[in-house]
Amino acid sequence: MKIEYDREADAVYLHLQTRREKVWKSREVETGVILDLNKRRQVIGIEILEVSRRLKPADLFQFSVQHLGALATAP
Repeated sequence: MKIEYDREADAVYLHLQTRREKVWKSREVETGVILDLNKRRQVIGIEILEVSRRLKPADLFQFSVQHLGALATAP
């Protein structure tokens, strides 16, 4: 996963795949939160607009990973 922050646009983009894949469709799931999908309708990226209004700068790159149990049991 790669995370990019564009200070000028006040946006964060989370690349969920290591290789670049063409965006087939984008879907705004909440105001200012856009999911990018590939042709298989898998989420390959997440864009968050007006990120400074949503998060404090100190919290911008702090993450918590949850629900790993389902991944750990997958074949």
